[in-house]
Amino acid sequence: MDPILYRAASDARLDVSQRQQLYRLAMAPAEPALLARRLNQGLLLVAALLLAGGLIFWIAANWQEQTRMFKLGLIEAALALSVVAAAALPRARVPALLAANLVLGGLLAFVGQTYQTGADAWQLFAAWAALSLVWTGLARSDVLWTLWIGICAAGLLSWEGRLGGWFDMLQLQSSAPAQGLRMGLWLALAVVPGLVASLAGLRLAQGLGRGSHRLALGLALAAWCIDGTAGLFDAPSGAGLFAVACALVAAVWLLSRNAGRWQDFASLCLATVAANALLMAAALRVAAGSDLVGLLLIGLIVGVGGLGGSVAGLLSVQRRMAAEAMAANKEQVA
Repeated sequence: MDPILYRAASDARLDVSQRQQLYRLAMAPAEPALLARRLNQGLLLVAALLLAGGLIFWIAANWQEQTRMFKLGLIEAALALSVVAAAALPRARVPALLAANLVLGGLLAFVGQTYQTGADAWQLFAAWAALSLVWTGLARSDVLWTLWIGICAAGLLSWEGRLGGWFDMLQLQSSAPAQGLRMGLWLALAVVPGLVASLAGLRLAQGLGRGSHRLALGLALAAWCIDGTAGLFDAPSGAGLFAVACALVAAVWLLSRNAGRWQDFASLCLATVAANALLMAAALRVAAGSDLVGLLLIGLIVGVGGLGGSVAGLLSVQRRMAAEAMAANKEQVA
C-alpha cells in the first residue's frame, strides 16, 4: 500500500471517481515484472561485489606460491573479462563495470605493492578515479557514481594524511590557505552529483543520483565539521575556519530543505546532525574555562535543546514534503 496515495484519497474535496481511482492506485500490488528486474539486478550487483572482493582479498594475501606474472596476468584477465561482459551484456553492464572498477583498484594496488613505485597512497586513488571516470560516466548509474565518490573521498583523506585514525582526523597543523583548499576540495566533491545531473551527456535516468548525492554531502559535512571544530579549539585565527564551516553547513541545510530537485529529507537530516555538532562545539568552546560539572551541564542543555529543536523541525519538514507529494499525485489524477 502507498500511504501517501491512501491519505490523498481521504481528501473530502475529491469526487467519488477520483477517490476510487486513488484508492485503486494506493492498494494496487507492485508490478511483478518490476520486482523481478530489481531482484535480478540486486543479485548481479551482489555477485559482482563478491567476485571482485574475493580477488582483492586474494591480492592482499600476497600468496608466495604463485609467480608475480601469474598474479598480474590473473588480475588483468579479470579486468578485461569484466569490461567485455559490460560491452556484450547490456543487462549486466552496471554489475560488470562495478566489478571492473573494484578490480582496477586491486590492479593498481598490486602494481604499487610489487614494483614499489614510490607513489603516495593518494596518487593511487587519484589514478583509480581518473581511469574509472570514463565508464562511470558512460554507464549513467548511481551505483557506479557512488563508488566513484567513495574513491575520491579516500584519495582526499589520504592526501590530507587523515587515514590513520580518529586522532589524525582532528589534527590541524597547516596554514589557513591549506585549510581553505581542503574545504574547497570537499565542496567540489559534494557538487559532483549535481553537476552530473546538469549535463545531458552524463545525466542519470532519475535525474539526481540520490545515493551518490547523499554520500558526497555526508562526507563533505563530516570533513567541514572536523575542520571547523579543530579550528575553533586551535589558534584564534581558527574562528574564521569555523565560520566558513557553519556557512557551508547552513547552505546545504537550506538547499536540502527548499531547493527543488536538491530537496531531500535524508540530506536535510545529515545537515541537521552537522549543525548540531558545530553548535555543541561552539558551546563547549565558550565554556572552556568552566569546571567539569559546568561543562557537562552546558553540554547536556545544548545537546537536549538541539535534539528537541531538530526533531520538531524535521517532522515539520517531513509533513510539508508529504503534503507536496500528495498535491502532485492529485494533479496527476485530475
